[in-house]
Amino acid sequence: MKIDNKYLRQVIPEISFSNTMANLTLANLLVKFMQQSRAIGLAANQVGYQKRLFVMQVDNKIFHCFNPEIVDFRQDIVNNAEGCLSFPKDILKVDRFSEILVKYANYRGEYSTEELSGLAARCFQHELDHLNGITMHQRIKENTHVSSES
Repeated sequence: MKIDNKYLRQVIPEISFSNTMANLTLANLLVKFMQQSRAIGLAANQVGYQKRLFVMQVDNKIFHCFNPEIVDFRQDIVNNAEGCLSFPKDILKVDRFSEILVKYANYRGEYSTEELSGLAARCFQHELDHLNGITMHQRIKENTHVSSES
């Protein structure tokens, strides 16, 4: 598996739950690639799948987020450094909500809601942006590059 930017600027349509085993297989494949890449999140469209799915691993918990959405958020904004497998040379300072209420399905289409804060909230927002065709570059203010290799 390799990073594939062909779907990065597209809004990815909702995933179907007609083939749950294919959904689970894809989610597990994404987790494996994410862990091998020493990342904490990975959206399916980053590796060439036009599926509304991302995975993340924060605080030793693995999330499979099918058709994810932010239901509510706290007004507090935190500006912090982020990296991205699609742009491995860039570390950017990005504004994100500090706490969010999210909704997502598992591979069978069973939805749950959860409150996230800190790194989990940041990662969820970053990966959801990927599914909405938005990269971290579009979220930054001028002069907020932390580092960028040539």
